[in-house]
Amino acid sequence: MRIIHSRPVATLVLNGTEVPVLVDSGAFFSMLTESTAAQLQLPLRNLPFSMSIEGYTGAIDAQLTRVEHVGLRGAEMKRVEFIVGGNELGAGIMGILGRNILSVADTEYDLAHGVIRLALPSSDCAKANMAYWAGDAPVIVAPLERARGSKDTAVRVEVNINGKATTALMDTGAPETALTLNAAKSAGISKDSLQADGHVGGVGRGKAESYVGVINTFELSGEKISHSKMQINDADDSDGMVLGLDYFLAHRIYVSRQQQKIFATWNGSPIFARQKGGDPNRFDQTYAARPQQVDENNADALARRGNAFAANHDPERALQDLSRAITLAPEVAPYHLDRAQVLWAQRKAKEAMADLDEALRLDAGLADARLQRASVRLSLRRPEDALADMQVLDTQLAPSAQQRLTLADQFMALNRLPDALRQWALWMPTHENDTKSARALNKRCWARVRMNVDLPLAVEDCKESVSRDKTDAGTRDSLGWAYLRLGDAERSRKAFDAAVALKPDLAWALYGRGLANLALKDAAASQRDLQAARKLQPRIDERVRAAGFGVAPDAPPVGAAGQAPNAAVPAGEAASAAGEPAEPGSQEDHGDL
Repeated sequence: MRIIHSRPVATLVLNGTEVPVLVDSGAFFSMLTESTAAQLQLPLRNLPFSMSIEGYTGAIDAQLTRVEHVGLRGAEMKRVEFIVGGNELGAGIMGILGRNILSVADTEYDLAHGVIRLALPSSDCAKANMAYWAGDAPVIVAPLERARGSKDTAVRVEVNINGKATTALMDTGAPETALTLNAAKSAGISKDSLQADGHVGGVGRGKAESYVGVINTFELSGEKISHSKMQINDADDSDGMVLGLDYFLAHRIYVSRQQQKIFATWNGSPIFARQKGGDPNRFDQTYAARPQQVDENNADALARRGNAFAANHDPERALQDLSRAITLAPEVAPYHLDRAQVLWAQRKAKEAMADLDEALRLDAGLADARLQRASVRLSLRRPEDALADMQVLDTQLAPSAQQRLTLADQFMALNRLPDALRQWALWMPTHENDTKSARALNKRCWARVRMNVDLPLAVEDCKESVSRDKTDAGTRDSLGWAYLRLGDAERSRKAFDAAVALKPDLAWALYGRGLANLALKDAAASQRDLQAARKLQPRIDERVRAAGFGVAPDAPPVGAAGQAPNAAVPAGEAASAAGEPAEPGSQEDHGDL
């Protein structure tokens, strides 16, 4: 398997088609997304009566399907059932490989080397130390917890947080280790001591508020880690902790079904490397198992280890391994894509572009490389080249492909509304239950508002987005601008009020409310809002104008030489786009401009 964007990804062959799947030890059953089932033309049927499925942050709208032929590393399974549903997980992932397959044997997780092994030990191994690679290194041995009954295949262990015992689910599908808020409180960590860190989601509906807090001690069967910063989520989960990919990358772990234990060794890397504020220097290498030697002439092994180094925040060693892999096998396009992503993360645009060019020369159908190159070209202000990639992608991608969401954003960066609308129209039918649908509806609403077209449809999109995600201030902000375009200042102000109530420092909502108050003849309130918005974003007048809207009468003139200032455009009147589109990401209220 390869670690792609902090996700361990393997390839299944479903009825002859290669499908990238997340290897998820936290999932009780294997799954396919609704869009994958549509692409493979798989028949769907309802779940058994009274059966429901819960994810980390909520219920999952699910159905069932059966795949006649499932291939895994040369082996074939026939007539395998999959749950169909859940959210898109990014990284090109089209499904989940869960414990109905992973637990048929012992499982060894060697993610630092990009390998998961299924083993069928003999009865002679009933009392053996299954960490056969450990040598003289200390071995962590812990019994599996079976709190949910004897048939439960989850990999759960007891851990101690600040001396307080709780259960931890060992979950390769979770990018980061996290505590629940209830477990943190039980361990003496007050909510007041936590730093807000947005929201998290999973394959289920809903989101959970997320925080970052200091954990004085983490202990697992003799392994003790002090003073770690860790994610803490307000999730209603029966497990107090999820030990995620960051923990797996720092350990080699063997799950023995025969003995009902885990065996693990530390590999010497920072254990919670992905956590904010983690200190990589607080680890005594004396206790680390000797690193496994990789064949320096095995390009695939080097590439897999390189991806693991990248996921563990070690770009130098990632580039060493990936470069060696490319030297050994220069004709393998994904190696160039992997190295390009590491280079791009280090802001080495020229080198990243060279690798993306080579990846696409070797494999013109490598969609993720083309999508990445289009993004790089947009960032480098090469719109014609980016558009060429985007148009090719539009013809290559399956109608429901998850990449179409990003493609829509890219088309909007070039002010190509019809093309963006087409991407959303293709994506949405098979993603109605996806948590990203609320964000997609907001973006489509905002795109129409910006371009001043189909405003009643924009309002409907924003209303539907609000109904799906009541925590997002940005959607109410978009709705306020839509009403402002329609000349309905009263409804506009109400929408902006709701946005500011959720996020008081939302500069665009404050500015929009200032314009609404101006239209409602409340000059004092208008000035308060406009001044507050300008304090938060000193260039907001310029950005509002660049996005195609009218600005306040006291806005500074356009800064470009030879250009006259834009006159203020009353609410409801058309405003043509002035200047270049705002840089991607500069308008954090809406996320796409």
